[in-house]
Amino acid sequence: MTNKTKGALVPIKSHRVTVYKEPKAGFPDLWMNIFVIGDDSEQRAFAQMFGRLHCTKADSIEEADMVVFTGGDDVNPSLYGELPHSTTAFSATRDKIDLEAYNKCVSLGVPMFGVCRGAQFLHVMNGGKLFQHVDNHYGDHLMHCTKDHEDIMVSSVHHQMCQKNISGGMEVLGDSNVARNRWTSPDTNRSGVMFDVEAYFYRDTCCFGVQGHPEYRGYDEFLKWTAKKIVDLVCHNPDIELTNNHYRMKPSLIETRKIKLKVEELA
Repeated sequence: MTNKTKGALVPIKSHRVTVYKEPKAGFPDLWMNIFVIGDDSEQRAFAQMFGRLHCTKADSIEEADMVVFTGGDDVNPSLYGELPHSTTAFSATRDKIDLEAYNKCVSLGVPMFGVCRGAQFLHVMNGGKLFQHVDNHYGDHLMHCTKDHEDIMVSSVHHQMCQKNISGGMEVLGDSNVARNRWTSPDTNRSGVMFDVEAYFYRDTCCFGVQGHPEYRGYDEFLKWTAKKIVDLVCHNPDIELTNNHYRMKPSLIETRKIKLKVEELA
């Protein structure tokens, strides 16, 4: 029998044991060092979530395998070239903190994971725009997983949402069709039934985002799906390698991908 650690298999003594599965178990073990950007309540919630996935806390971005951008105030519309809708409320301080962290992650090649506002922020950093106000998304609803062809119940408390950005490198991993009105600016509304982004991935920067909250208790299937995507998109990503025992994007890719120029412009 062996004990799997990152980059090594360590022999351990074998014992006969009886295993009892807890209900809805089956979360993958990530064994990652996680740095979380957010207030105390966000820190606690994500510590509990990643603790269930056998992760540990990183004390800095430099020590992290992945940086988590959490929920909070809306993203400043000026970052994606729009005037604010009447419902939009942003924090210049939070935008500055997240922008500095994003720039550092890109320069070091650290994978990023965004939840709710965090997903919207990472989307904007990758050249995307937001719907500044949408209806029917405050409350539980089904997300259709585009790669796995299954529907999962997600928690949802957001009133803004990522617009599709396929030409900018967005890969849509999950969508829904619950919204009927989507305001892009103070007086522009896209109405009707259409598929809206619930989860995405940007390969150039290794940014994975979900609009729902896998850290909330009671959404084990959503958490399991999210954790499996982290395994696929980070741990098994051919663009990622182990550098000093941390997951990092290959240096040659950091130098050549166009997003680096955008970071320098925004800094």
